[in-house]
Amino acid sequence: MKFAPYEDVPLFLSVNGGSGEYIFAESASISVDQPLKASRQLDDNVIQICQFGLGEDMDYQSPTFQADTTYNVCLGPTKGPPRPLATSIHHIPSGTKVSFPNGKHLYFNNDVSPDYDDYLIELHSKSGNWTLSEGEAQSGYFEPIFDYVSEGAVQGNLNVSFYLNTGNLQSFFNVTGLSNPSAYPPIDEERITGFIGDFKFSHAYLSSLSFSLSPSAISQATASFSLFGQIEKDSSLSENYYASDLYQQQSIPHGEDSEIVGHSNLGLNHPISFDYNITVERVPRYVCPTGVNDAQGLVPVRVSKKSTNISMSIEGDNIDPNILAGGFNGKRANLSARLSDLNYQNFEDNSNGFLHQFNCSGIINSQSLSVNSAGYLNGSISVFQNYS
Repeated sequence: MKFAPYEDVPLFLSVNGGSGEYIFAESASISVDQPLKASRQLDDNVIQICQFGLGEDMDYQSPTFQADTTYNVCLGPTKGPPRPLATSIHHIPSGTKVSFPNGKHLYFNNDVSPDYDDYLIELHSKSGNWTLSEGEAQSGYFEPIFDYVSEGAVQGNLNVSFYLNTGNLQSFFNVTGLSNPSAYPPIDEERITGFIGDFKFSHAYLSSLSFSLSPSAISQATASFSLFGQIEKDSSLSENYYASDLYQQQSIPHGEDSEIVGHSNLGLNHPISFDYNITVERVPRYVCPTGVNDAQGLVPVRVSKKSTNISMSIEGDNIDPNILAGGFNGKRANLSARLSDLNYQNFEDNSNGFLHQFNCSGIINSQSLSVNSAGYLNGSISVFQNYS
């Protein structure tokens, strides 16, 4: 048994199979779920025997069972017509016990996979010198292996805790930007491709991104992707990890030089931290499979964006004094988070300064003001925007 240590498990993301970036991730995970339920029907685990043998006479006559003897059985209600086993049953293993009233038992002689036409089976008796009455033969109970049906698509999730940097800010982690500026209409529904360790995926779509920033701290973020399609294992992915340009210098946003624009209009003169969150409601669209092309029903032809919601909260020294005033439609607010690195003047590779800007233009949906012993009076304002 061999487990790969953290430092040997690369996480790589790119837009639509193009050139991408290794992600400076603190943790990453992939999970896959499929909503299934048993395809049960009423009394589908009940056997009704209408005839023993293969003759055309449908009058019920029970044999006197002999030990270790196999009998042909026609299924159905007394006097017919014959009725096959329920197709909700996936299969019945050989040796499955059928229990009848008064402690009588028969056993399936071989494996049975029900279809629409097969109403003849073989049952085996382990004991002898007994019979089944007509009423008893209509009430045989057994435990099959039921079939399961899907209630939705097979879908996975990729969750990442990582650090924003110049390599990923304007591509696969920016859902409000454009992966392809020349695309029309500008809806940005490009799929994300990549791999984690030796496991490669080709259909990932960003569903949420959140990060926070405070003075004298670097920005750590979390993101979640919806995964579709096949996950392939390729051992060469990790082998090529250290031969790549993984260690190329990247700039990371820091709270020292980053700033929030628009807070003074909300009564916050000195913000001390902020949180930024984007969630995307996506709708996968499938084409029903035809012929042998079953993959049509497994991979969506499009994963559209139904709704994008942005929220941003700021903590500082104050709040809007009209905390209880305002109309039913809420008070408007326009906020921008301008992310910058430390901008070292004597370090050429890490002197980008301004890196990226995230905007939230919406309404104030919550405010709070608090103070405790040995602390300061702090206010918090949250702004919500529905983005299309």
